[in-house]
Amino acid sequence: MDVLWGVYFYGSAWLVLLIFCFAAFHKLHGRSEFLSALAGYRLLPRAALRFWWLLPIAELLAVIELLLSAGQSRWLALSLLLLYGMAIFINLLRGRRDIDCGCGGDGTPIGWGLVVRNLVLAGLALPQPSPPQDLMFSGIALTFVAVLFAFLGYGIANQLYANSARG
Repeated sequence: MDVLWGVYFYGSAWLVLLIFCFAAFHKLHGRSEFLSALAGYRLLPRAALRFWWLLPIAELLAVIELLLSAGQSRWLALSLLLLYGMAIFINLLRGRRDIDCGCGGDGTPIGWGLVVRNLVLAGLALPQPSPPQDLMFSGIALTFVAVLFAFLGYGIANQLYANSARG
């Protein structure tokens, strides 16, 4: 049972870490698309949009927090996921479903599926105590495979959601 706890602990940390690495890359690489998506949420004054770069920097800081704490500290990742989910939630309550989520890649309209996705990811990002023992080779291999499949599943689910949201 300790091995499974270790696989979950390290696997969830690495999954969140990978997601934030790719999210930060998409925001920095597709600056104009991200800035357009950020403006589309209409949650910040226009003047505040010049500080768009703080979000990918915060995502990279969340990656560093996960790495330096060996997965124990996940507060920044949790906060960002809840912040993003709340921004989507507020706009859905306003009836604004036609804006790009700003998640990276092809433009994906916001929807309740993204709120659920962020809540699930926030659950994975909840800070938790480290496992009582280090993983041995089989546990490390299982963690690697679990993270690989979870990350692929995340990508597939995002693409399916994007395709269904676009009609």
